[in-house]
Amino acid sequence: MNNRIKVDMSTFSKRSIVFGVVLFLFQAMPSLAQIKPHSSIKAEDLKVVLVKDIENISDSAHHHHAHDPHKSSYKILHVHFTMVSTDSTNAGYKSVMMRVIDPSGVDIYDPASGGGLFMLNGKETPYTIKETKKYDGKFLEIDFLYKHSKHFKHGLHIIELYVDGYKIGEEHFVIK
Repeated sequence: MNNRIKVDMSTFSKRSIVFGVVLFLFQAMPSLAQIKPHSSIKAEDLKVVLVKDIENISDSAHHHHAHDPHKSSYKILHVHFTMVSTDSTNAGYKSVMMRVIDPSGVDIYDPASGGGLFMLNGKETPYTIKETKKYDGKFLEIDFLYKHSKHFKHGLHIIELYVDGYKIGEEHFVIK
């Protein structure tokens, strides 16, 4: 027998529904307690900019497309930050991964757009885009420019930044 719980949504406030959605998202992701921060590298001055499609930008205001209420008009994500370290022995080539998680708790991951997998807590985890650069052990400017193969959805998105399998930063953005 299939037991289902029926809920009258009118008894819940908007705040409790949003809290439930956020709680569900964090339960769908790896536990924050399991994701260890890097001991001496971190991302500072993290800036996130969303851009609409830049193709035909001069006359894009005159085009009208069918509106999907779940998708925004944003396709491009620009993330800029400075990677800093308190330990100069961190010098050398570093692979910096950016992981973007959509409002459904699903990783935005497309190998054709630069995505791949990396080890996080002994488990293969998708990343959205990666850049490998030579790091002097002090400061390194990083710019990620990611063009989503689809449009970003409406809602809360989470950006996580990793080096050497350790988290160095996190940011959130909401598309209304």
